Amino acid sequence: MKAIAALHVRLSERSHHHTTAGRPRLAAALLALMVGIGLGDAVKAQQIQFRPGELIQVVGQALDVGNYAIPCVADWNGDGRKDLLVGYQTAGKIALYLNTGSDANPVFTTAVNLQAGGADIYLPSGGCGAPAPWVCDYDNDGKRDLLVGDGAAGYVYFYRNTNTDANPILDTGVRLMAGASVLSVTYRATPYVYDWDGDGLKDLLCGNGDGNVYFFRNIGTAQAPAYAAGTLLQAGGVSLNLGIRSVVRVFDLDGDGVADLLGSSNTGVYWCKNTGNKTAPVLLPPVALRAPVSGSGLQPINTGQRMRLDWVDWNNDGVMDLLVGNLDGTISYFEGYRFAFTAVSDRASGACALQWNSASFLSYHLLSGTAPSSITNLIAMSVPSGGKTTCYTNAGSSDQQFYRLQIAP
Repeated sequence: MKAIAALHVRLSERSHHHTTAGRPRLAAALLALMVGIGLGDAVKAQQIQFRPGELIQVVGQALDVGNYAIPCVADWNGDGRKDLLVGYQTAGKIALYLNTGSDANPVFTTAVNLQAGGADIYLPSGGCGAPAPWVCDYDNDGKRDLLVGDGAAGYVYFYRNTNTDANPILDTGVRLMAGASVLSVTYRATPYVYDWDGDGLKDLLCGNGDGNVYFFRNIGTAQAPAYAAGTLLQAGGVSLNLGIRSVVRVFDLDGDGVADLLGSSNTGVYWCKNTGNKTAPVLLPPVALRAPVSGSGLQPINTGQRMRLDWVDWNNDGVMDLLVGNLDGTISYFEGYRFAFTAVSDRASGACALQWNSASFLSYHLLSGTAPSSITNLIAMSVPSGGKTTCYTNAGSSDQQFYRLQIAP
């Protein structure tokens, strides 16, 4: 990153600089140098953007579990392919869709309900509640287990895998404890395991029906987690509230080396930037994540009420993607991408061909200048998106050596 900055290449969340020269030889040499010293690392440091949402399919139709879908992506049977677990109403059960395609192109056919102790996992709840699954190696024995949040009373159940990763067999669920009391977040529990305080032990983060996010610190061991009483996560100096029915995940969204908090609720999908560090997170207030909408450009992600997110590299392209479970039992997929220049090349005429990652329903402004501090010359306005990649050829001149790209309002 430092070497690229020395070449006056600076990348930011919404504006991206690339350098080229007015002469083919210098431009080609500079492009090769930037690739050699890690241009890809600079691209990875950008906040992830999203392409328009689409529904996950099962045999050519939208996946539909009934109501209040709560998704979790995991390789459930250890075959190297992403499977899909979905808690749902009105049954109060968890549907398992095994992937019969590839890891880069998941294909789902039929679903079965997950079982524990020889019977379907069944956690009924009224209203908009549903079981909230999370897959992890909870007891650090090398095998994936299952945690499930209870919609009715806010408990979290641990289902231990007593067999193998290739053929998981779950024991009867046991409720987690916080100190001497049964752990509860009141209702609509959505558990997620992550080492939040950086002490090497996996803690428990859990959303609830009121939109709060609870932090249960692991004061036990990796093999036998034990939790202190829950505390509410803070963001912007106050207790974080994402909106009712909160779900959270942790990921470094903006590539600054510090993991942030991502969450969803009844009102949207949000990002809380972490301005602290790995051992002492400090969260900023939630900011709505956006995706393109036909005729409207970038808009806050909102698939309707009761949104429940998961976060995974769904298409195996090295960039994390967003899944959102919906009230109607469907699951929306928002492909993540890095908005950045991906290629620069000279033409024999002296023109400069630029290419960048893009998304449908957007257009772009392109500016140029003689230095990184003076990129003010608007050379192209509202360039229409070419889909996932957009190309533009600039007439070029010797004094236009720096370019900035912006998503048009």
